[in-house]
Amino acid sequence: MDFSDDKRVFILDMYNPGIYPLDFEARRYIDLGVEVKSGTATDEYLTKLDHALEVAEKKFDPDFIVYNAGTDILDGDPLGRLKISPDGIASRDEKVFRFARERNIPLIMLTSGGYMKSSAKVIADSIVNLSNKSLINMKSLLTGQAL
Repeated sequence: MDFSDDKRVFILDMYNPGIYPLDFEARRYIDLGVEVKSGTATDEYLTKLDHALEVAEKKFDPDFIVYNAGTDILDGDPLGRLKISPDGIASRDEKVFRFARERNIPLIMLTSGGYMKSSAKVIADSIVNLSNKSLINMKSLLTGQAL
C-alpha cells in the first residue's frame, strides 16, 4: 500500500493465495503476482520463479532490488503450506542474486517468514551458497566494507 501510486516501484510477489495477501486492497497493487498454491513443490516453484523473472525484466528496468527472501515456503512450515526443500530455497536465492548480478542491479536481501527452528540454518546455508558462487562477498559483509 505504501507504494500504491508510485510508478517507480514494481512489485513481483510469489504467494500462496490461500493465506496471503488476504488484504485484497493491497493485492491490487502487485504488478506481477505469481500464485503458488498449497502443496507446490520445489521444481514447480523454481520454474514459476524463472518465468516471473523473465516477465518482470520485460516490464520493468529497476535501479535497485529489494528482495524479501521468506522461508515460510519451506516444506513443513505451518504457515506457508508449500513443499520447498532447503536446497530449493538456496536455488531460489541464487536465481534472484544471479538475475541482479547479470544486470548489474544492486540488491538488498531481507529475510522474513519462516516459522520453524530449521529456517535459520536454511538461511545461513543459502548465504554460504551465495558466497561460494561469488554472488556475495562474505569478507566485505563481515568487515562492513562496500562490495
